[in-house]
Amino acid sequence: MIVNIIENSDIKETIINIECNKTDENIIKLISFIKNINNSEKKIIGISHGETYCLDQNEILYFETVDRKTFCYTEDGVFEVGMRLYEIDEKYEDTSFLRVSKSFIVNLNRVKSVKPEFDGKMLATMDNGEKIYISRQYVSVFKKKIGIGGKKDG
Repeated sequence: MIVNIIENSDIKETIINIECNKTDENIIKLISFIKNINNSEKKIIGISHGETYCLDQNEILYFETVDRKTFCYTEDGVFEVGMRLYEIDEKYEDTSFLRVSKSFIVNLNRVKSVKPEFDGKMLATMDNGEKIYISRQYVSVFKKKIGIGGKKDG
């Protein structure tokens, strides 16, 4: 890998160009990392046992809606958050969070593996061993976001 930095006082916004032979998993992770730098200040506020916590995005495994309440799950616990899933989806759209069903948003950086399931669904195993189903309607977006299942060239 070659890294070039060109300083130019005439530009107003930083431009990052990636030149590669093929967009692979490492390139996708690099892009995600770069995008997350701008969003790292977006902490997530969660409440557990009457205490309020300021959670880092990387700590969160996934969000789930149960009985009209939204919870985020970390390795250390479960926290109620004051946003609905669609609000999380919108606020963190340029991060590693991705909607995978009507009730779940996962942190792609915390997905350990995925495997196809019946009826076109997929099963994601998080890095703590928990399993989450990816609904049929979200599978193609999920695959695209993590860079699997694309068309082969030639």
